[in-house]
Amino acid sequence: MAASSGARTRLFPTLRMAAGAVGALSVGIFTTDNLVSLQMVSGRSMQPALNPDSSMLWRDVLLMDKRVRDGLDEGLLRRGDVVTLRSPTNPELLLIKRIIALPHDCVVPAGCPDSYVRVPKGQCWVEGDESFHSGDSNSFGPVPLALVTGKAVTPVWPPWRIGARISGVPEWKKTRVYENGRSTLADSS
Repeated sequence: MAASSGARTRLFPTLRMAAGAVGALSVGIFTTDNLVSLQMVSGRSMQPALNPDSSMLWRDVLLMDKRVRDGLDEGLLRRGDVVTLRSPTNPELLLIKRIIALPHDCVVPAGCPDSYVRVPKGQCWVEGDESFHSGDSNSFGPVPLALVTGKAVTPVWPPWRIGARISGVPEWKKTRVYENGRSTLADSS
């Protein structure tokens, strides 16, 4: 009886520690899947807002808001937000682009000044800031909001980039977007 009492005394702290580790792991997984996560940016499509060092010696790491995941809350997305999304042509590929237009907006595609595209309900128009290095809505059209996996909040690495402003539609793109199909130009600054 005394031997089993001693074994039990040693077992309880171990079980308590294991339960605590499982609980912390569960909270961590829930947080990174549904609330916030970190995302490293590779490529040049979002220069100069992201990865402004063209030598690519370092890459930006962003704090991402995951509450916009799967288009569950369209109200959290605005023109000018930088988002991650699954590629509509290759679901294995994660893209990072800027939302240029939201549902019901009209967009003049880059290189097509005589045409426009009305963004359907439940979709958005995304573009990279560096047009020459970006596969975006100009090549594959509007994308479902359900493909959005996160919204960039701020760079957190490298340290000198913390808090850098990355949202807002670049001035030269504003002239191509008409909010809600009206003839007034978009202004999301």
